[in-house]
Amino acid sequence: MKKQVIGMGEYWEDKKGNPVVDPKLFKDDMKIDDVVMVRDGSTPVALVKVKGDAYIEHNTDDEFDWFKLRRQIEILGFYEEDEKNLLDQILTAYGKSHIQAPGTLTNCSGSNATNNFIVEWYKLRNHKRLMENINLSEERQTQIKALWNKFKSETKEEEKKFNNDEVEKLISAWKSYKDKILNDTLSLDDYTNILGSSTATMPGGYLCNFLERTTRIVLGSSKPGTAFNFEVKLNDDNSTYHIKSTSKPNASRQDAEIYFNNNIKGLLKSIVSKTDPLEKIHLIENSNYSAKQVLMKLAVLDNLSDFLYIYSTQWLEELYNEFIDSEAEGIFRKNHQVCLVAKKLLDVNEEDKNELVLLSRFLWRFVNSKAIADTNNPNVILYGPPGTGKTFSVKSSLDFVCQGDTSRYEILQFHPSFTYEDFIEGIKPKGVSKDGNIRFELVNGIFKNFCIKAKKYPEKDFYFVVDEINRANLSMVFGETLSLLEKDYRQDTKNKNLIRTQYSA
Repeated sequence: MKKQVIGMGEYWEDKKGNPVVDPKLFKDDMKIDDVVMVRDGSTPVALVKVKGDAYIEHNTDDEFDWFKLRRQIEILGFYEEDEKNLLDQILTAYGKSHIQAPGTLTNCSGSNATNNFIVEWYKLRNHKRLMENINLSEERQTQIKALWNKFKSETKEEEKKFNNDEVEKLISAWKSYKDKILNDTLSLDDYTNILGSSTATMPGGYLCNFLERTTRIVLGSSKPGTAFNFEVKLNDDNSTYHIKSTSKPNASRQDAEIYFNNNIKGLLKSIVSKTDPLEKIHLIENSNYSAKQVLMKLAVLDNLSDFLYIYSTQWLEELYNEFIDSEAEGIFRKNHQVCLVAKKLLDVNEEDKNELVLLSRFLWRFVNSKAIADTNNPNVILYGPPGTGKTFSVKSSLDFVCQGDTSRYEILQFHPSFTYEDFIEGIKPKGVSKDGNIRFELVNGIFKNFCIKAKKYPEKDFYFVVDEINRANLSMVFGETLSLLEKDYRQDTKNKNLIRTQYSA
């Protein structure tokens, strides 16, 4: 498509001879990145995004593109069957029969069928594009669906009931905060306080504690990093306040009240007032508030089905790169997009609060397990003090990714006397011959037997775990096979990973 422009005439008059304002709106009021619906009468044609300032085109064709006043645009999508069904639904909901937009150019403001359709069309377009950018192969999608179904099936009924009841309880508690935020009655004591104080009477005592701790059982752990990142914090003396941005560690209540009213109340209200998740994300990511993970919990409480209850940048980045082949800006936007893709892929019921809780727990476990069983990084070393759960964590992760099939992994503990013959293969005594001599045979070691088993099922992944690997002499135990464990050798199995062992015939 050579030309992507929208336009209109430079000047015309109405029936009374007065200049029509549409060209002025087109030139001065329309902004770059505005979304515009192009229509033919009352029939939508396309949805576009403005990409340039208004300009005059002198080289026009009166039979085709006669209009001189123009703007460069990006075509977001054309009006097709999905969009028609969407418009029919919205018109029916508003009791209308067709789009109502008088004039050549109309600024969309307020709530009506036409404006709502444009907003929902834009969302639909974004969702379609997002689904087109799924980074998962068909095989990988099938694997993840199987893991999800098994994960759900293992959830006990009492846990499902607890999740549903706990979410309902939190939403009810959140309403008491939300009402105060919206009617400007949220006080400094409601925001920051000390548990057990006579003024800490709100759910969870006060808002910061409610968002960080009270909600974490089912809505995930959102951490400020340090309590000072709440911007205003009541000190342990229950009298002075720490105000982060002004570097006042012992500010008076009056100073804290002023800062809270001028910098925090308005931000909370602006986030809570928005209903669109993307608008909430924009406000959070562009704010100067330090504890953005905690602000994100505000968005989650209002939009339970639009976000994962995961706030860690590391794990959200991992999930985004696993699921989506694109580049979104901002970690919370990535959270939202992964949530949309996962819900579609796993056929999640958005009305089931328990299922939404389970989705986040599943993806948390999935991404943590993926670190152990990642085909792009096949050799993983875990290290740390004894008794810190390394072996347990690995076994739990492998149980998850192998869907309980313990034949697909083996855990072996090394010790100082472990040898090549134990691990790969070796000549060992196998009884006594008829003439009384000791009989020797070539016997496969533990690792070679495991490799033989894995070779029978090339469509499956197998995992070999060595515990206490530093206790053995690795060059003696692995021998010539050590180099073959490198990723470069694994990728070309026909040519590179064939080697003769010292006992090969």
